[in-house]
Amino acid sequence: MAAGRDASLPSRVVSQLGQALHGVTLTPHVLMDQQKLAAAVSTALAPLAQSPVDATIAMADGAVVTTPALDGAAVDPAPVIATAAAALSNADAPSQVVVPVATTPVPPTVTDAAVQAAATRAAQIIGPVTVRFGKQSWVLKAPTVRSWIGFTTGADGSVQVTVDATKIPKALASVGKKIARPATSAVFLRAKSGKIVGVVASSDGRQLDTAATSQAIAAALLARAPRTAAAPVAATTGPVAPKLTTAQAKLKAPVLSLLGSWTTWFPISNHNFFGANIWIPAQIINGTLVAPGQTFDWWGAVGAVTPARGFGPGGVIQGNHTDPTGALGGGMCSSSTTLFNAALRAGLQMGARANHLYYINRYPLGLDATVWKIGGAVQDMSFTNDMRTPILILGIKTVGSGGRGFVTYQIWGTPDGRTVSLSAPFVSNVVQATTNIQYVATLPHGVRQQTEYPSNQMDVSVSRVVRDRGGHVIHSEVWQSHYVLWNGIIQVGQ
Repeated sequence: MAAGRDASLPSRVVSQLGQALHGVTLTPHVLMDQQKLAAAVSTALAPLAQSPVDATIAMADGAVVTTPALDGAAVDPAPVIATAAAALSNADAPSQVVVPVATTPVPPTVTDAAVQAAATRAAQIIGPVTVRFGKQSWVLKAPTVRSWIGFTTGADGSVQVTVDATKIPKALASVGKKIARPATSAVFLRAKSGKIVGVVASSDGRQLDTAATSQAIAAALLARAPRTAAAPVAATTGPVAPKLTTAQAKLKAPVLSLLGSWTTWFPISNHNFFGANIWIPAQIINGTLVAPGQTFDWWGAVGAVTPARGFGPGGVIQGNHTDPTGALGGGMCSSSTTLFNAALRAGLQMGARANHLYYINRYPLGLDATVWKIGGAVQDMSFTNDMRTPILILGIKTVGSGGRGFVTYQIWGTPDGRTVSLSAPFVSNVVQATTNIQYVATLPHGVRQQTEYPSNQMDVSVSRVVRDRGGHVIHSEVWQSHYVLWNGIIQVGQ
């Protein structure tokens, strides 16, 4: 730094060396304004002082971006002022005095090393996350995880990797939909009269606890160790309450349990009057209450089969062929077979039952139950409620896709501890069916139409054992079925 004299300042040098005043010889002195000197020096040194620049780290466009740190510089004006003042106080000082200035480096608070350590740690954390619930799992990919990463700087210059848990729920939206299960409200069971006779218990639903799962994912990421496989994060769930709980519904009726159920599918076609001959019996029987000791029989429950009640022509086995529309109400055996199997599995006392002439593969082997009326002859299907409490029968109609219909029967009641064991069908005396070609004039030339489907001749037996709560046998029976040989027929136009 260079310093010079200024004759215009109040601190001007009183010169005229050796001049005598009133006969007295005066020694010259230099006078200075110390405050102005200090201000001038500080102003001159100010450009030399530089603040340090901290290193930075941030996520930008999915990548870790860093900037380097820079040292600052500090200048102490006190020694400069003292040196300048000493030099300028000499009367014979040169017109310009050079004063050396020393600067002191100032280190940044956030160093390159701290930023590099944070970048390395971030690379260890960023990676796919597996969320698991039961046997299901979902993978949240690394680019998604990267979008949650951030950094914080402490007062001491340390840099920490952070995971923003508030950004995680968006990535869990699809997981939440797959985990979610709606609550089921209690349902009132009604008899045919409309009276409430029982309640189907409610069940809680399930939903993903997004906040808790997000926090667990964030914690798992921050806990990841180098070169260690990341463990799956367990999804946290919470209950969803039903609108009508079991406790609320029980104020009107007792809770009943499903004792037995069966569903049969069938093609909706003219063979069953497009489902009416199967569904109408289910609608008639729906809500039937069977008292303890009371016997349910098919024909007594269904009543007259007439067009006025919605029945129409359907399939029937006549002699050595199947007539697709040969009987009023034909096809209702799908309904009777379904109810028979529901009652069988409820452990009730079974009554009348007969198998079809040939086996129809939509029915459980050896456990079909045909019903018919021919003149004065009747084939019924029946069972008795041998429990101490009433049972309720529900018949359910379902229209499926692809021309399929479904009929379901459910039997509800108060469980008494009985258990049901059914054997696998034992099949014997099998004769393989074939399919024959018949050339007919009733079809256009070359047109093929299958009028009968093959079914093997066989004898089938199925046994059932029903035990009470103490393991004692209540029912033990064997159902025998003889199915005749039924060859398929494909008619071809001549």
